[in-house]
Amino acid sequence: MFARGQAGRWAARATAATGALVAATVILAASATVTPASADSVRGLRVQAAAAAARLQQLNIVSEQKIQQYDLVNSRYQHTLAELRQNRQLLQSASANLKSARERLALSLEQSYKSGSQDPLAYLLAARSISSLVDQVQLMQRENSDNTSLMQQVARYRVEVTRSRRALERERRAIHSQLDAANAAKQAALASAASARSYLAGLNAKIRSTIETQQAAAERAAAAAAATAAQQSSGGGGSGGTEPVVPGNGSLGQQAVAIAEQYIGVPYVYGGASPSGFDCSGLTMYVYAQLGVSLPHNAAAQYESLPHISESQLQPGDLVFFFGLGHVAMYVGGGTLIQAPHTGTNVSYASLASMQSGYVGAARVP
Repeated sequence: MFARGQAGRWAARATAATGALVAATVILAASATVTPASADSVRGLRVQAAAAAARLQQLNIVSEQKIQQYDLVNSRYQHTLAELRQNRQLLQSASANLKSARERLALSLEQSYKSGSQDPLAYLLAARSISSLVDQVQLMQRENSDNTSLMQQVARYRVEVTRSRRALERERRAIHSQLDAANAAKQAALASAASARSYLAGLNAKIRSTIETQQAAAERAAAAAAATAAQQSSGGGGSGGTEPVVPGNGSLGQQAVAIAEQYIGVPYVYGGASPSGFDCSGLTMYVYAQLGVSLPHNAAAQYESLPHISESQLQPGDLVFFFGLGHVAMYVGGGTLIQAPHTGTNVSYASLASMQSGYVGAARVP
């Protein structure tokens, strides 16, 4: 009886142990078939996204340069057009003045002719003295000479204005060609940036979809493993069975990264700290608030309130600060960051190397 009872208890224990072993094996198998491959897939997509973000940043810089170049050429072009308009006004004035001078000269000559003062004999007969005769002749000559000189000056001025207009027109045509080239370069740069932005958005959407698929698969695997464990425990006739093995949620930093990744693609909003829109410190503050950690809504204040670490010590979830503490991002791992960059962008991945020139320091949320 004793032997049979002891043997029965050993059999029950063996059955329960076997059930637990099977459950653990199912869970480990599910993890082996889902997690590593999925992690590799997400890691690869993150690398691509970081590279695409770095490329987009470069293209945005080039686009801004091309826009500035276009604006400079366009400013010169508009200035030349303004000079041409002023030149046309001057030319119209010069033409009107020349016409007036010609009319004045013609009128003077006509009056001289009608008065007969052009006849030296008339001057001689009308003059009461030699000095009066000399005065009359000199007066007529001086008046005609003044009118002729004025007309010559106006004519020369009109020639100069015309010459200037031709030079300005040549300059306008040359600058217009430069303007066309600058505009073409600007549009090409903007198109490249738009294409890179679309590509990055596609990668970010694919990352989100992959993570969601992984999470759903992991949940299904865990549920199946738990069900199998429960069946094995109840089927073995044991006296209570073992608790199912639940995969850990990772460190605080890893949990923060997992939360932050859910908001890839959310638009940047200045002062934003919610899923409807984030700025850089609003994103990190919101993510850690979901984990029970309170952070200030300011990059510099976050840096001052947390323990600092070296760049070589970076781990997932650490905060990395740039540009004189004016920007903060979250370290994902493998040289990749998650950040809310600036107005006109979305929450996205970025390469730490691409932002190294603005690096200030890093801190860890305890």
